[in-house]
Amino acid sequence: MNDLRNSSREKSFNFFFPIALILTIVPLIVRMTVIHADENTANIWGATTQTDLFSQKKAFLLMLFSIILILISIAFFKKIFSKKDRHTNYILVACGIFTFFTLLSSIFSKYKTVSFWGIFDRAEGFITIACYIILFIYSIYTFKTTNNYKYIIVPVLILVSINSFLGIFQYIGQDLIKTSLGNSIVVPSQYQTANSQVSLLKEQGTIYGTFVNFNYMGSFVSMVLPMLFCYTIIEDEVTYKIMSFIGTILSLWLLFGSSARSGIIGVLGSIILGCIIFYKPIFKHWKVILIIVTTFVIMIVGLNFASKGSILRRIPSLVTDVSSITKDTSNFNYSDYTPIKDIKYNNETTEVIFPKDTLNITYENGLPVFRNSQGEIVSFVLKDKVLVTDSDNFKNVTFAFGKLDKNSIISDSLLLRIDNKPIFLFKLDSNKIFHLIDMSTKKFIDLEYPEAIGFKGKEKLGSARGYIWSRSLPLIKNTIILGTGPDTFAFDFPQEDLIGKYYAYDTPNMVVDKAHNLYLQIAINYGVIALIGFIFIILIYISDSIRLYGFKDTYKDKSQILGAITCLGVTGYLCAGLFNDSVVSVAPIFWIILGVGVAINSINRKILQKDHNN
Repeated sequence: MNDLRNSSREKSFNFFFPIALILTIVPLIVRMTVIHADENTANIWGATTQTDLFSQKKAFLLMLFSIILILISIAFFKKIFSKKDRHTNYILVACGIFTFFTLLSSIFSKYKTVSFWGIFDRAEGFITIACYIILFIYSIYTFKTTNNYKYIIVPVLILVSINSFLGIFQYIGQDLIKTSLGNSIVVPSQYQTANSQVSLLKEQGTIYGTFVNFNYMGSFVSMVLPMLFCYTIIEDEVTYKIMSFIGTILSLWLLFGSSARSGIIGVLGSIILGCIIFYKPIFKHWKVILIIVTTFVIMIVGLNFASKGSILRRIPSLVTDVSSITKDTSNFNYSDYTPIKDIKYNNETTEVIFPKDTLNITYENGLPVFRNSQGEIVSFVLKDKVLVTDSDNFKNVTFAFGKLDKNSIISDSLLLRIDNKPIFLFKLDSNKIFHLIDMSTKKFIDLEYPEAIGFKGKEKLGSARGYIWSRSLPLIKNTIILGTGPDTFAFDFPQEDLIGKYYAYDTPNMVVDKAHNLYLQIAINYGVIALIGFIFIILIYISDSIRLYGFKDTYKDKSQILGAITCLGVTGYLCAGLFNDSVVSVAPIFWIILGVGVAINSINRKILQKDHNN
């Protein structure tokens, strides 16, 4: 057994090291990039120039590293690539299906530029996905000894430490990235001015580190926390044991400091699998396990007390969401719970339907005229440049009337505000009717009433994930074979479902640009066949891991435990993926860990086979 490991170590030590560099460097990159959006993107967001802080440079660096890995693989082909066992080959075939149909979805997409290069603030086009696959396959073939596992643990500890440090300042609302020093680091010199400052729409009391959003911090922690916790228990070297313990504590800080409920669910998923795999050792050492768990619970409760309840503040909402799933909402109509129920056009009249009355708007003698459902004039008077009324049915409604832009000859736009918040913007069309326009693109639009599947009355579930999923599921029927293309979700989502957005988000003026579900994202963007390929990769790997490591009284070799805890990390990410999509800040970590997991399973299978033959 030792001979097998030592010979593998001599052959593969240097070849796996680049993975450690990628794992350490890529997730930490934060650098602003100015992107010139294509026509499709501009038609959604309205601007032809966008800035990206967390994704484009990561994707670019990942591409450069992937090219280096390809060159290394070509130069040392015989040393790196060796014959694999049947289970690994099955996974590689499923990976080929996933990659091939993702490529076809990109080639035949209506949005080719985005499909291949990704959209701003995400950068996860096919080129980036291909890089993930390169990392995955390279990790499988170069991780030939469990001695290389430290080249996973050390980079993970570095990521956890740096993000924990940044997280302290983000949590208290003093984000280091927004300081003058941080600004000088992340913003290229040609875009820096005396008053330049990075704009980050992050709320105080949440941690996102270098991962774009606190939700993706949850995806990251759901992978690394189970691995570091278990590694702390099994590691014999005191230095690594202490480092892993500190990493575990810091990971808990990132988990609860980020307030990402998806991360909590991901960790719970890995705990459940861990209890299944290790149930015999857990039962045997239940007193020690109970002491460890109790210690962590006391630490979390104490931290929550010290933070005046902010650490666990989102747990009640998670419980509420879970309990609301079983409620009967079949007779629920979300438009009954929005300040505006509908907008219609009748001849030369714009009908804005409110809960208590309908406001009919016409354009007469150069001015907007307002009438109620009885045809009576509703008096709006100008006050502080805003049209206000004392009508009980519309007392929270105000309008701003004026020119839409400098080229307008007459006053032609009408901005509807509710409680002083801009809600809908109207512009006179060629028939002199106030027609709804998009606030960003300034193009005429009509309200959309898309097909929805499930989540009726539960649209607000999971921070409006219920709304997104209900409108996304019907899209799958058009992507059975080929998807719409990577990173193109925003183009096919019914963005003009403004009343639905109004209910779900309390504003209709936003772009839904992601599925908030890894599996929906793959099904819609890459195609259902690609999703099947991905699911087969996961099913083969997890079932193989359970077969290799589950239900054992003792473990003869440390490599078996490493294989098991790697599977726990993969499972945590996949469970968090029920609520988060793939993103270039975190996905490379997942594909590397998954590749390492497949490699360790192959190593352990050979060891078991050798022991069986002896």
